[in-house]
Amino acid sequence: MEYDVVVVGGGPAGSSTAFHLAKRDVRVLVLDKASFPRNKICGDGVAPRAVRNLYKMGLQERLDGRFNKFHGFRFAGAGKSVVENAIPPTPRFPDHGYIIKRIDLDSILLDYARENGAEVWEECEVRAPLVEGGRVFGVRAVRDGKEVEVKARVVVGADGAHSTVGRAMGLLVNDPLYLGISIRQYFEGVDDIGDYLEVYPEKEISPGSGWVFPVSETVANVGVGAMLYHIQRDRINLHRFFETLINDTAHVAPKLRNARPISPLRGALLRIGLGGSRVECPGMILVGDAAAMTNPVSGEGITYALETGEMAADHILSSRMDGRGLHHDPAEDSFRQKLVDRYEHYFNIGIHSIKWGNKTSFMRPMLAVVASHRWSRENLIRALMYMRH
Repeated sequence: MEYDVVVVGGGPAGSSTAFHLAKRDVRVLVLDKASFPRNKICGDGVAPRAVRNLYKMGLQERLDGRFNKFHGFRFAGAGKSVVENAIPPTPRFPDHGYIIKRIDLDSILLDYARENGAEVWEECEVRAPLVEGGRVFGVRAVRDGKEVEVKARVVVGADGAHSTVGRAMGLLVNDPLYLGISIRQYFEGVDDIGDYLEVYPEKEISPGSGWVFPVSETVANVGVGAMLYHIQRDRINLHRFFETLINDTAHVAPKLRNARPISPLRGALLRIGLGGSRVECPGMILVGDAAAMTNPVSGEGITYALETGEMAADHILSSRMDGRGLHHDPAEDSFRQKLVDRYEHYFNIGIHSIKWGNKTSFMRPMLAVVASHRWSRENLIRALMYMRH
């Protein structure tokens, strides 16, 4: 079994990669150990920049009218000031985002890649990359209880923050500066849900941050997250932070007074800001969470999963390919360098902002200033939602 490209993982990054390759007549196979639809731990927020990418792919009709939209942003919790503003209008991005549970979003994207020509094997667990002479030339997997080997000119690792293929090739970097942990739970009967994304760096959970994202008029995705170095330094128990968030905070607790949980409390590891992954080795590149493409400030990764999938497809098609695989001369043709050129400056600002500015003593005066000026509020939203591109 031989393909041009094998994509390991059928989430947004893997499906985006497969879609953009398949529609250009590349023979691509997607492997995922799950059977779709399947759940995934996430805040479920799809930012306007990600919406732009989904619309560009041709998915607007599958989203409109089916999922809850949000049209603004609320940021509060460190002091009395509340930053609240609609998403600023711009010709480059839509004026809204969506709240889409990953059980729905990932199925939509994987089905769309399949409709556009990608072959998909669900319930197929990739165990390891096939390697010869330091070059990846396929994967070893288990399908229907049998071990199979699938060869490819290029392997794309889109299998998340714990990437099996990335770890096997020594590409994952476990530096606490580039790792975060988040936990979330769905609640029904939440009071005062609007059409804004709500983020709360409440002083009771500092240096963590909480959120309330409106899934519907009464249901919300509620969670809390923190950077690993803060967790280690301050010996933070995120489960206790979550209990504090929902019971003892000024902004979140009143919303949940009459609510009840309708899902288990579950958590996930985040690789952020490009620093948590080396991204590439001969014959293989990583995308999405495996490539540490999570926004260090917002914790949002769907935008960058979609974009790095498209970038990976462009990179593969523009790179010199021969019988041995994708050519990787870092000085001439590095996928990581393309990611660095596009994202590193913004990500570095975010990493340092979280490290030094995620304190109540800093957030309180900062939010007071931002809340009192419309241009400051809109610039904050642009920084969180759009970046530069």
